[in-house]
Amino acid sequence: MKTLRYNINQQIMSQFVTKACDILDCYEGRDAAITFTLYFCCLISGFYPRKSKLHRSLQRIYKRLDDCRVVLRLYDDIAIIRDMFTYELRPGERNFLVRFLKFAHYISWICYYPSEHIAWLGEMKMLNVDVELWLFYTNFFWSSALLTSAVWNAYVVLLYYTQQGLTKEEQEEEKKNFIPWTAARKAVLATIRDGSEFVVAVHYLPRGYLWASSLTYIQVGLFGTCSAFMRLYALANFHEH
Repeated sequence: MKTLRYNINQQIMSQFVTKACDILDCYEGRDAAITFTLYFCCLISGFYPRKSKLHRSLQRIYKRLDDCRVVLRLYDDIAIIRDMFTYELRPGERNFLVRFLKFAHYISWICYYPSEHIAWLGEMKMLNVDVELWLFYTNFFWSSALLTSAVWNAYVVLLYYTQQGLTKEEQEEEKKNFIPWTAARKAVLATIRDGSEFVVAVHYLPRGYLWASSLTYIQVGLFGTCSAFMRLYALANFHEH
């Protein structure tokens, strides 16, 4: 019995390690893992006084990992343009609203990356630019990309549940546009993921924009950790490596 239990535990552990390695072997997985770690550090730091050594240490880890993500994104521009024209804006998309939101989403990302690069080079004193202004552009386009993604995925979920109320004859007529459960499931996860990150993105805008500059470390960490966890969960369960 002990041997059987040991073998089962060993098999479960082996599967877990294999799955973790598969996730970390891809770019999306490493980025999601780094994001989860940095927001978790921000979350934990919020439970300690700001002048405490542990709070300052966790915030330093948070900022260093955030810098790491900025460097990793330096060459994402080409990939986002490729995705825009080869995957998301293909002629097969019939729904005008989804098509429009996807277009706005990818335009936001295309504007986001150069803005972030310029802000980063300004911080490095490589460019003589207004860093605060370019950081504003970066966070504005980041917020726009997340909002459009969350809205379009929420709309897909709404369409899915609307289709469930159709009769069999109506479902047959709408067969070409029918949304399968697998697509609706991914849309639910994407809505939660991007909606949570949108809350964080708005926080980094200048004061006066919605809830900008008003969240606590715990709130930023909580929403950021939730978003990163959704990414890791989707990669672990629905992503083919």
